Amino acid sequence: MRFAVHNDERVEATPGAVGLCPGCSAELTAKCGTKKVWHWAHKGQRHCDHWWEPETEWHRSWKDRFPKEWQERSARDDRGELHIADVRTPHGLVVEFQYSYIKSEEALKRTEFHAPMLWVVNGERRPTDKRQFDELFRYRSVPRSGEPAIDRFSVYDARLLQEWADLSVIVAFDFGGEDVWLMSGRDWACALGRWFKKDDLVAHIRDGTPIPHVIFEHHHPLTRKVIKRTHTIPHSLPKPEPAKEPKTASLAQAGERSRAPQQNARGWRRISP
Repeated sequence: MRFAVHNDERVEATPGAVGLCPGCSAELTAKCGTKKVWHWAHKGQRHCDHWWEPETEWHRSWKDRFPKEWQERSARDDRGELHIADVRTPHGLVVEFQYSYIKSEEALKRTEFHAPMLWVVNGERRPTDKRQFDELFRYRSVPRSGEPAIDRFSVYDARLLQEWADLSVIVAFDFGGEDVWLMSGRDWACALGRWFKKDDLVAHIRDGTPIPHVIFEHHHPLTRKVIKRTHTIPHSLPKPEPAKEPKTASLAQAGERSRAPQQNARGWRRISP
């Protein structure tokens, strides 16, 4: 972890420094080598957050885009287990930066616990992931209007899409450079997303504002005219409501409904005798 507590203040790891874990109050060791970023570590192999993973320069570069007081904020679940969010804004949004592979089941648990939240995923860890995305866009034309059109890909076209398409929050894939590809949802077997500037994404997270409008373009099935409509992407996408089981009405209730006035699609009312 990046911060420990010393004299009631959050301090970073430096050679010879001492500090306590903000979660479990255990004594931490300052790791200040030359191969890894300087960090605090529990003695031995233990860690008070079982979702913890080693931090890299990629993590730090993203975290440094936000104030230090927003970083590594801890909270406990209903069972009392501690979980440390990479970034939690004053607006309540959690941002998790994922460098290594994570199982879908764990990603779903972390999403449900930290909600509302947003994921930023390293797309350069596996060289094949970037090659797959480059192949998807090889024959994709840029919108003539210059507007930010949304992309639609089969989740089976790229391994990253298969691994992250089932979450109900925005996932930003970082392939280096100035842009990230925001996966903003799923339409059946298709993943929906768009390219977005990193600086703009960080600004919206800091300000607590939704991602701006994107443009959906499709052809009318009869006239073949291009139809455009806008859609605002919130930080957390709404989850589909579970289907409700039909209630079994009693015979008396059914008789009452049959005698009540009924209205059809044209506005006419049918009154049963």
